[in-house]
Amino acid sequence: MDLIRVEAEDAVALNGLLWTPQARGDALVILVPGATTGAALVPSHDYHPMANALVEGGYAFLIANMRASYNYPYAAYADAIKDIAAFVAYAKSAGYTRIGIFGISLGGPRMAQYMAERNDPAVKAVGFIASIPSPYLEFQIRSTEADKNRLEDMLRRARSLVAQGKGLEPLAFENWFPDGRSFMGTAESMIGFFGAPSDKGTPSSTRFGPQIKVPALVIHGEKDEISFPPNAQAIYDSLTSSPQRDLIWVPGASHYLAPGPIAETYAMNIAAWLVKNMPAGPRHESAVAR
Repeated sequence: MDLIRVEAEDAVALNGLLWTPQARGDALVILVPGATTGAALVPSHDYHPMANALVEGGYAFLIANMRASYNYPYAAYADAIKDIAAFVAYAKSAGYTRIGIFGISLGGPRMAQYMAERNDPAVKAVGFIASIPSPYLEFQIRSTEADKNRLEDMLRRARSLVAQGKGLEPLAFENWFPDGRSFMGTAESMIGFFGAPSDKGTPSSTRFGPQIKVPALVIHGEKDEISFPPNAQAIYDSLTSSPQRDLIWVPGASHYLAPGPIAETYAMNIAAWLVKNMPAGPRHESAVAR
């Protein structure tokens, strides 16, 4: 595994973690992280089985670190599109001609919007892992009326601050997750990440799903306690332009790729699906060595 550095189109430097097969082929899979921070590695997910399965299948595997992880309270959700583009550009410059992009949790909306906006022919397949349509939409499914009202109150305050030219004022939302974790950010960033579909520029897997025109996998835990199963079904149903779409349920899995059988089951299914829908091949002689 190597630590790589890429530079986005607006000159922001980013890091990623890259696993490479001994015999380099033509295929690379980019994993777009979830959470509002977009951090490449978090304790709740075990990516080692996925890395091992993909490398054994001839795929390079790259976990992309989003710039939001460097300065989250001031992060702009839309910057993720430039971040993904930087890692795709790196993959192409390294000689990979077939690229798959998989998004986990909030990484799903990030990836879907990238696909809709950039429409890069080098990307041959996509996947949604334990994904959400958006933070706002998944919260509507799993929350009480009181909590949904709390969210609407926070968003009203955020919109008011932005309208007053005070978009950098801090706001907090307590107990977003079932385990009590909370979020804090500027009014602008809170709208960007947690805003309703009517708020400009907010995340959405389902809004951009119809614009995805490559094979797509939706893989989801049957016992996901954050992104309830109806979210996965909604994402799958939105993929109306995909030439091949598949929905795979992982028995007993929660929202996280927990170490052991759960992470291994995710890895096995993702690798097997890629073999069918974006098989790894030998590297072309004209490929750029890096």
